[in-house]
Amino acid sequence: ITLGKGRRYLITDLEALAAEADGEQYITAQAAADVLEIRHPADWRYVEAAGWITPADTYEREVGRHRTVTVALYRLADVRAVRDMPGVDWESVRGLPKGTVSPLREYAALAPTRSAVVKGFAQALADRHDTTVWAWNSPYSGGWELDWERVEDGPTEDEVRRELLADPAAATYASEITLCPAWGEVTRTARELLQPDTAVILDTETTDLDGQTIEVAVIDAATGKKLMDTLVKPTEPISDGARWVHGITDEMVADARPFEKVLPRLRKVTKGKIICAYSSAFDRRIVLGDVKRAGKKPLHLEPEDSWYCLMEAYRRWVGAFRWLRLGGSHRALGDCESARKVLIRMSQGRGTTFTPTPPAPGDPVAGPPAGSVIAAVAVPDA
Repeated sequence: ITLGKGRRYLITDLEALAAEADGEQYITAQAAADVLEIRHPADWRYVEAAGWITPADTYEREVGRHRTVTVALYRLADVRAVRDMPGVDWESVRGLPKGTVSPLREYAALAPTRSAVVKGFAQALADRHDTTVWAWNSPYSGGWELDWERVEDGPTEDEVRRELLADPAAATYASEITLCPAWGEVTRTARELLQPDTAVILDTETTDLDGQTIEVAVIDAATGKKLMDTLVKPTEPISDGARWVHGITDEMVADARPFEKVLPRLRKVTKGKIICAYSSAFDRRIVLGDVKRAGKKPLHLEPEDSWYCLMEAYRRWVGAFRWLRLGGSHRALGDCESARKVLIRMSQGRGTTFTPTPPAPGDPVAGPPAGSVIAAVAVPDA
């Protein structure tokens, strides 16, 4: 605004300024629905699905003590522009009772579903950054969870969030898309553990829950190759409960080598590797107990960071709050192989996997810019 004659302001300029400032207010979807005098979310979702409006910003709101949700914000001026759109019978929408089908539904009938929009964004993200992306529609929250393989010069969480909000279609569902969920970190770790010469998988069978090793097996995590599989002679009898689980009897281990004779091979096949076990706390305790009884040094078998618990990782990957059974054969080698299947499953991510689209012959290698995935806004999944 500028000064006029006599160093005064024009009334029309002041009114225009006030109107513009009023229109720049940011409001929530609930407040936007109130401005339009329609139901939220029953009618409002079709306003978004028709492509009439998209969020202008977001903010994080605390829900409980340990969780936040992303809340979409809309410009008041944009909402008023929707209200003044010609060709929309707003009177037929206002005052509808609960459960009545919205007349606005017809405007969004041809729009892609929320699933198509999220998957389209995930594929574009994979192409843009030449990385693997996973997108999963959680049956627990009803929302989508998205993560990606970390690569050199790849995007951070903040960068992906900015790209999400810049996409005209996916931004509509920004509040329903969780980036970097717990299972994503587990998936990336599992993929690292499956790299050559990185990790082994170990399992023991014992005389009792707090007993001694009577069988130990180790396989290569990357290839599944058997590195070690042997019975071990303990210094105590096998309990009835343990024998009922694994089927190993005192007679079967009577002629086996004692632990101190098995230890050198165990050290050799695990040296320089991450030791994965389905219950690492159990197997580590058993192995260190036998090492101590044998009067030997544990060396690399002792540090906790030398071990990786597949059961704890699998629990986080699934999102469970309880102990998860392995479902193996209850023999050391069979349980190693079953644990490796769990590791492979976690490495594959959750939901749908998106890999970079190979360029057509003669095309330059370049992904689409942010915001060019799907132009229309989507309706929620059925």
